[in-house]
Amino acid sequence: MPGQQRRRRSTRVARLTRRGWSLLVLGVIAVAASYVLGRRELLYLGCFALLLPLVALAFVRWRPMRLSVVRSFSPSAVGAGHPSVVGVEVKNLSPNSTIDANWRDSLPWEPYATAPSWLQPLQSGRTALRLRYEVIPPSRGIFEVGPMLVDFSDPFGLADGALAVGVPQMLIVTPDVVQLPDGVVTIAADEGPSRVVQRRALGGEDDLMTREYRRGDAIRRVHWRASAHHGELMVRQEEQRSHAEARILFDTQRENYRDASPAFEPGDIESRSFEWAVAFIASLGLHLERSGVLVQVIETGSAQLADIERPEEFLESLAAVRLVDASPVPLSLLRNSERPDRSQGSIFAVISDTDPDTLERLLTQRRSFDLAVAFLVAPSPPELAEFLDAAGWVCIHVDPSAPVELAWMALGREQEVAGHGRA
Repeated sequence: MPGQQRRRRSTRVARLTRRGWSLLVLGVIAVAASYVLGRRELLYLGCFALLLPLVALAFVRWRPMRLSVVRSFSPSAVGAGHPSVVGVEVKNLSPNSTIDANWRDSLPWEPYATAPSWLQPLQSGRTALRLRYEVIPPSRGIFEVGPMLVDFSDPFGLADGALAVGVPQMLIVTPDVVQLPDGVVTIAADEGPSRVVQRRALGGEDDLMTREYRRGDAIRRVHWRASAHHGELMVRQEEQRSHAEARILFDTQRENYRDASPAFEPGDIESRSFEWAVAFIASLGLHLERSGVLVQVIETGSAQLADIERPEEFLESLAAVRLVDASPVPLSLLRNSERPDRSQGSIFAVISDTDPDTLERLLTQRRSFDLAVAFLVAPSPPELAEFLDAAGWVCIHVDPSAPVELAWMALGREQEVAGHGRA
């Protein structure tokens, strides 16, 4: 817990050094030789050689050393791959001065500890010492930093002691937010969520008033004259109201990620596809929100994320988001919508695979959006793209090892090609 210090008994270990073991063995040999040779002075020498490392061991094991450690992080929440400065305040709580020692701080990732540094002696009377070092977290998550490890020895170097002091404190590592280019996808948002753009087809022109039938369209919207003219079912292109808003569908169900590891240790990456999805949603969500778009993130599993209108809390919740089991609540792309019969703006689905129920809702609710884009993170089944493409979704195939901005630029190229095709 940052900024707080809980009381905890320090953990201490003590062991003989090579010099101490050598002296101990020499003492045993001297004692044995004194009985064989009948030389009393060898007995005295052997006892002294045996006693000295034992006294050194007791010195490092029971010498009073009480320290408190409090850390601060700057910034308090850091993006993955970016540096954070850790400030450490060490206080001497013992009535005795400390001895020369080295300190290391435990880390949750390789090399699992900072480089050893000299810890100067601290006088009695709660003397404080301020230290600092820099860390670069390799991945997102909420990690424990600490406890501090203090290494010291007796004056003769016969025994080493190691003392773990303080309690671990939490460092929040958010996904790395990438600045996505502007103008790739046009979403009307000149004045934020209040802006509304109306688009009406020109009367009397069937080609402008109709479009091809898509799965889920109501039969009452079929334009029979245009269908006869084109040789396929056509539906009326009714007036659309494009609100400056977007929905981001975030698949958090474990069963929908084929590369998810069934057994993984805390701190390991459970699914690289999921990690890419988390990083992309962080960048896409904040990009749209900064552009004045009203953004809503819809999770397929149980809710874990904070409202994106509070960007710092949103990023911190992304730091902790995990894959979950299937949700018993049916998915709705129109969650919290007051206008189910009008256009809901744009939707961006970030998925890898999906279950039949979710796929059905993606197909049937597509017509509620002006633009529907599915970012399919590999490994993704090829038939998923076929179903979505037939329903009018724009499918962007994503390699989880590629930078997130490449997927956004790929969408821009798809839109550009589609624009030329309409022209």
